[in-house]
Amino acid sequence: MAGLFLFLPLLGRVQFDQLVSKAGYPGSKMIPAISALLSLLALKLLDKERRSHIDDFNFDQAVGLFAGLNIPPKKSYATEYSYGTVRDHQQKLLSGWVSALAPLLFPQAKCFALDFHPIPFRGDRSGLDQHYLPKRGKAGTSVLSFFAQEQESRVLCYANANLTRSDQVGEMMRYVEFWHDLTGADPEWLYFDSKVALYAELSKLNQRKISFITIRRRGAAILRRLQALPADKWKRAVIDTAHRRHQHIRYVDEMVKLSEYEGEIRQITVTGFGREQPTLFLSNNTEEITLGVGKRLFADGTIPAAFKMTENTVTSKGVIIANYERAGAVLTGSL
Repeated sequence: MAGLFLFLPLLGRVQFDQLVSKAGYPGSKMIPAISALLSLLALKLLDKERRSHIDDFNFDQAVGLFAGLNIPPKKSYATEYSYGTVRDHQQKLLSGWVSALAPLLFPQAKCFALDFHPIPFRGDRSGLDQHYLPKRGKAGTSVLSFFAQEQESRVLCYANANLTRSDQVGEMMRYVEFWHDLTGADPEWLYFDSKVALYAELSKLNQRKISFITIRRRGAAILRRLQALPADKWKRAVIDTAHRRHQHIRYVDEMVKLSEYEGEIRQITVTGFGREQPTLFLSNNTEEITLGVGKRLFADGTIPAAFKMTENTVTSKGVIIANYERAGAVLTGSL
């Protein structure tokens, strides 16, 4: 329980009590809003995933002290309080929390990874959609959530778990507006899976001069065209990562047209990842592909060189976001 109190200095620095007050959360004379929120936060910090599993804390004075009470509220109160809050409370608290946290943990935030995540639901299915569940390998009743993660600090700076299938389209732009309202500027780089945004939304990002990298879905016509490319169109590179099985890759860097996207967009097709079909990356940045914190890869006029991976992140949809650095000359072999 002592570990809970290590979190208090950060709560004090961001003035969490004022954030809760400004968000308008309900409270009472016996259990003020700040105590209610801290009691729920304590359960999350203690890795209690369900409110029905908190009976063992009913008389824990340490948890109560963390929340400013003698003992924590019981599960009936926690459940009732959760249903008594609305989306507007969460949005105001999220805005205040991220705004206060940004100068401390990510003052130079530029790059963000975006993704949807389905949360399996085993209760009443009415009003919920079917979404693909990666761990089960099939679709199932679930709550669709959306997250944005700042890449350098790995802080989740945006979340929305109030989505339906019809709301899915446009959520990325809602995040962009959220960040712009919070900081006065758009994000510089966004990384996301092909299912996060339609081509029309990619065009909106380009119009706002927001650089992005995403993955394009492989259609039969696209694969036939790539297979018909002459051999001299494919360039070679080496991913110099220890214990990596597939280090030698080939790629094609070209400009293509997409439906509902204004102008041309950059497409980098990569083979050699150990998959039968190539991976297609799309980006509106025609000068460089920035992975993570700004390493240059596949830029025009680049002298052939080997690369060494310094950091990588894999999203729930399988998108690989990686940082590379140069690692000497290209290694030659039997390819």
